[in-house]
Amino acid sequence: MKRSPAALALLAGLVASPAAGRDAGGGGTGLDLQSLAPWQGRIVRSVGLRGNNVTREKVIMREVRTEVGVPLRLETLMADVVRLENLAIFSAIHVEAEGAGADGVQLLYAVKESPSWLPVLALQYSEENGVSVGPGLSALNLAGRGIKLSARAYFGGTTQYWANFDWPWAYGAHGSVKAFAAHRERDDTVRDFQETSDELTLKSGRYLGEHGRASVAVSYFGMRSDTDGITLTPDNDDALVRAGFSLGWDTRDVWRNPRRGWQNELELWRTGGDGDFWSMNLDLRRFVPTGVRRRLLLGGLLSLQSGTLGENLPVYLDYRMGGANTIRGYDVELGRQISGKNQLIGTAEHSWTMMPLRRVDLGFLSFRVGVELTAFADAGIAWSEPNEFAMNRTRAGLGGGVRLLVPGAEMLRLDVGWSPEGGTHLHFGARSKPTATRSRLR
Repeated sequence: MKRSPAALALLAGLVASPAAGRDAGGGGTGLDLQSLAPWQGRIVRSVGLRGNNVTREKVIMREVRTEVGVPLRLETLMADVVRLENLAIFSAIHVEAEGAGADGVQLLYAVKESPSWLPVLALQYSEENGVSVGPGLSALNLAGRGIKLSARAYFGGTTQYWANFDWPWAYGAHGSVKAFAAHRERDDTVRDFQETSDELTLKSGRYLGEHGRASVAVSYFGMRSDTDGITLTPDNDDALVRAGFSLGWDTRDVWRNPRRGWQNELELWRTGGDGDFWSMNLDLRRFVPTGVRRRLLLGGLLSLQSGTLGENLPVYLDYRMGGANTIRGYDVELGRQISGKNQLIGTAEHSWTMMPLRRVDLGFLSFRVGVELTAFADAGIAWSEPNEFAMNRTRAGLGGGVRLLVPGAEMLRLDVGWSPEGGTHLHFGARSKPTATRSRLR
C-alpha cells in the first residue's frame, strides 16, 4: 500500500522522537526513517549485513522480518531494529538503502558489536551488608550466538560467588535455556544469624506467539545457619528442592529502558525436601510515555506463600519491608517490625531522560549508556495472618534519584527517600527497582 508523504513524515517523526522510544531511553540506534522514507513501497531486492565480526549471520537474520521480494515497509524495518536491540549485543544499529533497478531497493543492516568478553571490577552494595568487591568476567556474545555468561566473586560485606548462563534462542522458536549457581556467606543482620547458602536453578522457556512467554524451572537451595531455630531441621542445615512454572505477557516497545507497554508475569513454585509449601508471585508493570523524554512506570508485586513459618516454611524466606528495593524512605531495620510470609508492594516512578542512550567508545570497546532523573513513590506491607493485612501495618515513602543506564547491570540507582516515620535515607541499588524487588536478597 502506497503511503502519502504526510503519513510517512508522521511515522518518521514518531520513530525518531524520544516519545516513541528511539532517543529517550528506547535506543538511540541511529535509525533514520526520514532518509529511508523515499524507499517505502519499493521491492526489497537484497538484505545484507556489515559489522558482525563475531555474531553469526543467522543470529541476526532470524530477527529480521523484512523479506526479499516484497515491498519495503518502514514499520517492519523499525520492528527489526528493535528486535536486534533486544539481543543486547550491539552498541549501534543502522540501516542503509540504495536503489536496485527502477522499483527496487537494497538494504544493509550495519551493526557495531559490543565487546564479546569483558573483565570487570564487580561491585555490590546492600543496606544490610555494605560494600562487597571482587573480580568478574562477562561474555556478552559467547560463540557469536548471543549467549551470555557471567561470573562474579565478591569479598567484604559478603563472601559470594555466582555464575549465570543465558542462551535466549537455544532451540525451536525462541526456546531459551538459563542456569544460575551461587554460594553466599553473609551476616543476616535482620534475622540475626550467619548465612551460608548454595543455590542452583535451571530454567527452560519459550515464546507463546509474539508477546506470550512460558517457562519451567527446577531449583535446589541449601541453607546452613550458625543459630538454632532458623532452619526447619534441628541440625541447622536445610535442603529445599523446588519445581515451578511461569506465564508472562510482554508488550514493551524495547526491553532496555522501555517507554510503553506491559511486562507481566505469574510465577508458581512447589517446594519440597525439608520444606513443604507453595509460593506465588504476580508481577505487573506498566510503562506509559508522558511527554518528550518522560515516562511513567507503575509496578505491583504480590507474593503469597502457604505453610507456617518455622514449621514447613523457613523463617529465612519471609518478606521484610524497608530499603532500596522495597519501600524507600526506610532502612532495612523496618523489616524487624513489618515482615511476614506474604507481601504486597507498589511502585510508581516518573523519569526524565537527561542523556538518551548513546554509543560510547573507549578504545576498542563500545557501549551504550544514558542518564535519567526519577521521582518515585513506594508503598508496601508484609503479613502472615489475615488480621495483619491492615492499613496500620502499611508503610509508604517518596523521593527522587538518578539512574545511570549501563550494560550488564541494566541500571545503577542512587535515590534519596523520605517517609514520615523513617525520615530521610540515601539508597543505592542495581537493576530497576521492580526487578530488584523480586530477589531474595534485596
